[in-house]
Amino acid sequence: MGDFGFFDDGDDSRAIGARKPRSAYGAHNSGRNMSLIRAGVSRSRLFGRFAALTGVLAVAAGAASAAHELAPNIIDPNGVVPGRYIALGAAALVALTVMLVIAARAVLPRRASRHGVASAGIITLVLSVLLLILGVSVGVLFPQGLIQPRLRDEAPIASVEQMEAGIEQATGSCDSGWSGLDAGGYSGITTIEMCADTRVAFVSFDTETSSAMSKALLKTRVADLLAQYAEDERAQGDWRLLSGAQWVVFGDVEQMESLRQLWGGSLEPAVVSAAATE
Repeated sequence: MGDFGFFDDGDDSRAIGARKPRSAYGAHNSGRNMSLIRAGVSRSRLFGRFAALTGVLAVAAGAASAAHELAPNIIDPNGVVPGRYIALGAAALVALTVMLVIAARAVLPRRASRHGVASAGIITLVLSVLLLILGVSVGVLFPQGLIQPRLRDEAPIASVEQMEAGIEQATGSCDSGWSGLDAGGYSGITTIEMCADTRVAFVSFDTETSSAMSKALLKTRVADLLAQYAEDERAQGDWRLLSGAQWVVFGDVEQMESLRQLWGGSLEPAVVSAAATE
């Protein structure tokens, strides 16, 4: 039958050379794939570095938010920068870090290893989110913070009689006598006393922790009572709350200013106007 030589023109070099373009094309294609992989890895690393940078900034902002909410009267005693602005800034940096981490993993080629991709960004992201949650939680639950500056506090908190005597020294005598109210329904409160003659009342707490937790509720209750009796002439006035580590006294501004000179403490309005809260 022959060797089908009519398909062969006798030029062996031509037959061998016909296979070379395939080998050259395969090598070129493989090199091109490697170049694409390297370019993708390079872009991924760039996004990862940006994610690490924004993550560090998010951690710093989250820490600032947490510190501001834990001790607002120490960090920002004049209230120049509202805590919500710091929290919003931290949240924006967290969102930016999330997008950069996603981008770093998205541009990475399938054949490239994903181990350790944007790991610094992920670590700082988790830490910043935890700090932000801490700051927001403390700000919502404890508007006055958990850490207060050490003010002069010379109130005789151990004795109800001495508390009454000290208040009378600053506000005037309570001729009709002090009236004690039941504090059983309020956790952490040991004493509630009021004087109808001078329109002064004070509350004492068993610990500084219970004082920090209960003051917000107490202020809300005082504001509600003043709003409820707004039409009553006896409720008219410029009311203040003077607070110490384990006590709060309610009275008009002149009385509380006088008592602060005697005992020390922190003085604030009993009712915050709507304009002040905006």
